[in-house]
Amino acid sequence: MESFNIKGNDAIKRHVSEMEFKYHKAERLLIDSMDSRLEADERKVRMHIINSMIESAAPYNFRYIQADAQEKLGMSEENIKAAIGRIIEKKAAVADEEENINFIYPVSGFPTNHQITLEDGRSFSAMCAVDGMGCAFTFKQNIKVNSKCSECGADVAVEIRDGKIVSLSPEAAHVLHVDLNSSQNWSGSC
Repeated sequence: MESFNIKGNDAIKRHVSEMEFKYHKAERLLIDSMDSRLEADERKVRMHIINSMIESAAPYNFRYIQADAQEKLGMSEENIKAAIGRIIEKKAAVADEEENINFIYPVSGFPTNHQITLEDGRSFSAMCAVDGMGCAFTFKQNIKVNSKCSECGADVAVEIRDGKIVSLSPEAAHVLHVDLNSSQNWSGSC
């Protein structure tokens, strides 16, 4: 696997700030990453949940935290559940009343039209195509996004290598950027 050359939130912000946009300054389009909103233990739990959801292709139930997860994370069940609660409060995950995490940015626990393939061979559904593009930074890997336009249903394919779009089909595809910080129900905005 090739190494992904853009590391860390500051590097990503520098990378994007060097880009030119037709209608807005780059700073207006940048929002804090989900990862940057979380504390170290929350980031560790988030990635555990993300990887579990990818492996199972299903939501993550946190009613009972398995012993192997506790051992792997080096945390007690109580501390893991507390971290999950904070992750949900910070809007980095969406849970239901049965203690299932159905969505944890950028992974969907349910099938969507937005399929992501990581360079390491894993694949999963993203919440939306834009979230799917963010997977390059979440996983620090080159990725492929195979999606459908939510407006017209046309196929859209994007390949990202080293943080740059190297392939886009159709070539005239455009992204509608929505400031998720202004939305209470960000998972419903895609």
